[in-house]
Amino acid sequence: MSEATSTRWPVLSKGQAFSIHLALSILIFSSLVAVMWFLWFPGELFFLDGGWQGLKIVGLIDLVLGPALTLLLYKPGKPKLVLDMSLIAMIQISALAYGFYATHQQRTVAVVYADRNFNTLSADAVSYANAELIERELTPRSIAELKTMDRSYPSMLRTPDPAPEDFGKFVSQLLNGYPEYHERTDLFEPLSSEHANMLAEQSVSIEKLETTGADKLVAAAMQKQGFKNDDVIFHHFKARYAKGIVIVRKETQEILDYVPIKWDELIAAKTAELKDEQSDKGQMAESVE
Repeated sequence: MSEATSTRWPVLSKGQAFSIHLALSILIFSSLVAVMWFLWFPGELFFLDGGWQGLKIVGLIDLVLGPALTLLLYKPGKPKLVLDMSLIAMIQISALAYGFYATHQQRTVAVVYADRNFNTLSADAVSYANAELIERELTPRSIAELKTMDRSYPSMLRTPDPAPEDFGKFVSQLLNGYPEYHERTDLFEPLSSEHANMLAEQSVSIEKLETTGADKLVAAAMQKQGFKNDDVIFHHFKARYAKGIVIVRKETQEILDYVPIKWDELIAAKTAELKDEQSDKGQMAESVE
């Protein structure tokens, strides 16, 4: 009986057990990467809005914790080896389940145009904002509901600007703990071609970008992607881990590219450049005199 069992279930060495565990962990990890990249944080939002940060945490659990415990505790013929491996599996599965859940809650569900900025919105932020709206006896709208009108993912939505007579009320609500304007699901509406003129009028001009030096970064992105100036407009964006300029197609209001910009560094560099220019002009004037 023992020989048959030994033939059917060969004893693995520590290295083999570690390799098998690592291979299975990589398979699971690869599946998560695909889900995050294509569904939860599509495109560049993976790096700008929390996908990469979440993946590092899950990767640490999946690729390091589980296989490392196997390498540490596995020993062929060890008493209660099955129990040890079962406990390792339970720890890793529990940690992965929490990592999956936490990352899923942080996924980008919408990009909202509000207060002349494109803002990313996470599922977690929507939950908190909706709870605050309900406390104030307001009726939140479902992103999934709005998605029936807008097929893109994440949903492209807008919060309409308050009317001049309602601006005081808007400021009062912000000061009294209401959700930020780009989180006001009760006011959301799908961004569509109807808003093309509004987006064009509120866009950031090239001249404005030149004042900070951001025009060079935007021009480089345009050249790389092959976009034409007449086909696009520019707007500010704010994600969880980056700020910058979005390149938007005029006709469809589709975001074509995100250009992350470190504004503080850029403005400091531009200020230093202007000071150098003024200094050079001053020296030239002195030499002429």
